[in-house]
Amino acid sequence: MSIFVSSILFSTATFFSRILGLFRDILFAKYFGVSYQLDAYFIAIMFPFFLRKVFGEGAMSSAFVPLYSEKENKDMFLSSIINGFSIIIFLLLLFTYLFPAAFINLFGAGASIQTKELSKKLLLITAPAIYFIFLWSILYSILNTKDKFFWPALTPSLSNIAIIIGIFLSKKYGILAPTFGFLFGSILMFLSLIKSFFSHKYYFTLKYFPEFIKYFIPTFFTMTISQVNTVVDMNVSSFFSEGSISYLQYASRFYMLPYGLFAVSVSTVVLSKISNEKHLFKNYVNDALKSTLVLTIPSTFGLIYLSFEIIKFFYQHGQFSAYDTAITSKVLIAYSLGLPFYGIYSTLSRSFHAIKNTKIPFYATLIVSFSNIILDLIFGMKWGPIGVAFATSIAGIIGAMYLILYIKIFPIKDCLKILLNSLIMTLGIIPFKNLHFLIQIIIAVIIYLLLSTIFYKELIWRYLNAKR
Repeated sequence: MSIFVSSILFSTATFFSRILGLFRDILFAKYFGVSYQLDAYFIAIMFPFFLRKVFGEGAMSSAFVPLYSEKENKDMFLSSIINGFSIIIFLLLLFTYLFPAAFINLFGAGASIQTKELSKKLLLITAPAIYFIFLWSILYSILNTKDKFFWPALTPSLSNIAIIIGIFLSKKYGILAPTFGFLFGSILMFLSLIKSFFSHKYYFTLKYFPEFIKYFIPTFFTMTISQVNTVVDMNVSSFFSEGSISYLQYASRFYMLPYGLFAVSVSTVVLSKISNEKHLFKNYVNDALKSTLVLTIPSTFGLIYLSFEIIKFFYQHGQFSAYDTAITSKVLIAYSLGLPFYGIYSTLSRSFHAIKNTKIPFYATLIVSFSNIILDLIFGMKWGPIGVAFATSIAGIIGAMYLILYIKIFPIKDCLKILLNSLIMTLGIIPFKNLHFLIQIIIAVIIYLLLSTIFYKELIWRYLNAKR
């Protein structure tokens, strides 16, 4: 199965999860608006969510997939990883319960005392989710090595469903309800994949753990540093008016929708493909970049052109005001500028991990993170959440350019065609600006598909009929 087709299956499952995530955020906007309670919730879930990003979409899968694919005794290898990390996570949880303030200050140093106190209480609820997220990421990776992408990508939907139920219960239990929903959702994600455990024998051993750690640590630091952007963004925003963190979270939902659907799906698939067929590295990377660009560039044009209408339609209800819509839409535009570049960055990083080259992605993430920190101080402190989002985009552009210059693989002609198609698509919906934005999106998709069929007829046909 080709990278494109596998990515489409992954994207389909991810789309359902992201739609549920969007519905979840609509409910948050309605019931909590832009408030200190919601800021406290976002701070409290950030640590386990941070590790979910590092494990599920980064270090764990990047380290686990190549090693698991080549091991003869997969049962003993799996047992070693589970046993070793169980000890580490237990110690981490112990530290979290003893010193919750350390994690609160890490993600929201500038938050009010009221916000921090509530965050401490909520963190004690969300912390155990870390272990279940770890187990889920292991099972997720195992299924990916077997070319199974649809169901694993669908499982985050369970977390969103649990949180949504919690929000509906918030009238009675307040912000505690969705917080417990986050924990229960993480447990459900693990249980949904637990069947994969039963096909393996368990050994009380740490035999392969030292070997795994040697490869895991560089990828862990690579992915952790890449997530430092989120930590810095939240901290800078916390020094502004109450609700600034919420603006970032609301806007990032629409920025992360195409990123999760397209960029993450392609990078996840290419990791497994290259791990199993390293001799086709250049072919897979080239196809993966085309797949990423053909999906993320038009998304960027669409998000920028329709940002205000999108935010107003989905969020401007209940406690979410017209002023909040104006700010959030500008934050969304700033985020969207970096979407294709983070797609390229994600695809190339995972490609390097697949051939066990951890140094280049590590250097790239250092560049991105340091750039983001400096730009946050420049733009974020000047323009608030809008500046923070803009800084994130510029940092992504810098990181993507570094990887492109190093690997020297980039479909320039295809990129120019995609840019032209996206521009024509955007100009094509301007006459329909008075129509509902959902109708404009449908028209834009039709225009883009027609143009893609003309320019990429042979490429699409090859993707759909690929045997590898």
